[in-house]
Amino acid sequence: MEIPRGETRPYSWVASEIGRPRAVRAAGSALARNPVPILIPCHRVVLSDGNEGHYLFGTDLKRRLLLHEDANLEEARRLAAAGARYLGSDTTGVVCYPSCHHARRIAPAHRVGFPSLAHALDAGYRACRHCRPAGAPAL
Repeated sequence: MEIPRGETRPYSWVASEIGRPRAVRAAGSALARNPVPILIPCHRVVLSDGNEGHYLFGTDLKRRLLLHEDANLEEARRLAAAGARYLGSDTTGVVCYPSCHHARRIAPAHRVGFPSLAHALDAGYRACRHCRPAGAPAL
């Protein structure tokens, strides 16, 4: 329920948020058993490569729900295909998930793509306090 409307997070984020960063498959299994999928918006959890992943009511409905919320699915998929799973701003030094509303406001000329959070942190970026990329050091 902490994932805002129009934003997505990967399964690894859910696993990290519950304190079990290596339990990505278990997080996916738990989400698959969500008894109230619209009230607890598990459709906002996606694969790290930008694809929607599975959903109790089918991938097509998951995609439609996300598009209805104005999630930037195509951009996330395009970035992932180019090897960027995270977006940083060279003006603020902050790195986010591509769907984070802060990342969506980065001007194209100031966007820096990173294949991993470790690459971004090594480059001197700090993790966004809003989307809290998985594996980020505690703030």
